[in-house]
Amino acid sequence: MIPVQYRDAESEELLEHGYEAAAPEIGSRVGIGFKEYEVLYRWRCVPTSCIVYVRRADSLEKSRAV
Repeated sequence: MIPVQYRDAESEELLEHGYEAAAPEIGSRVGIGFKEYEVLYRWRCVPTSCIVYVRRADSLEKSRAV
């Protein structure tokens, strides 16, 4: 298990933290609370911890529709 912090890519606000079996892949979607987020990038991802930057998946869908 690896400690993972999920942060908002724009504000760097900590959205959630916990333990995962592996670090989430870039481009994958993760559920945080009742919302879905897309993994944009990982920072300082080492065997002992990982910081993952995400953005709301629904904002991604809106930007593609325009």
